Amino acid sequence: MKNTWKKRTIGLAIVVMMLFTNTGVSAAPKDQYTPASEVFPAAEVALEIQEAKEQQVQPDKTTGGISIQSFGTYPTRYGVILVTADAYKGLIPTGHAAIIWTSTTVVESLSGGVTTGPNNWNTSKSTCYGVTTYGTTAAQDNDASNWCYSQKGKPYNWNYYDVTTRSKFYCSQLVYAAFLDLYGINLNTSDFGSAIHPMELVNSSNTYTVYQK
Repeated sequence: MKNTWKKRTIGLAIVVMMLFTNTGVSAAPKDQYTPASEVFPAAEVALEIQEAKEQQVQPDKTTGGISIQSFGTYPTRYGVILVTADAYKGLIPTGHAAIIWTSTTVVESLSGGVTTGPNNWNTSKSTCYGVTTYGTTAAQDNDASNWCYSQKGKPYNWNYYDVTTRSKFYCSQLVYAAFLDLYGINLNTSDFGSAIHPMELVNSSNTYTVYQK
């Protein structure tokens, strides 16, 4: 069962230790939109990261009663959601999300918009979570990854509060939109209002963790 409560009384020392420095220079139009550092305050993100660490790894989905992949191994199954707590350049200061499109490829939204990248987060990231949604089959997860791929080429969404648009996407919004539009599964915990931080995809009561690094 997921822990839905937040440890808001966590000690100052832990919060400070979890703060990340945004070392990248963002191309975001800051005169128009609220900067990510304000939408996702570092102290609140630290709590999200702490909660994600406490999620227990569970077996992945099965097909015909047969496990799709070995327990706790890095996922290559189409449609598994990947999340990292690593600082990601000039975008969301702490965290990034993608969805596996093929065993070797992910779909993600970077500063240049929705694109594909290598499925190597187990080696390219210092932290990594593989999560999947309750209430969907492996085939439906694959359809969600195809939906994300169909958005390829759309620009990055710098307005983190606007998760209703489908003309542009930021990383966690892209994954959120796929499962909401296709299956009515809402991965937003509302911890940051309408904005969706990548770590919320791990902490959502509608997902469970199948891999953790």
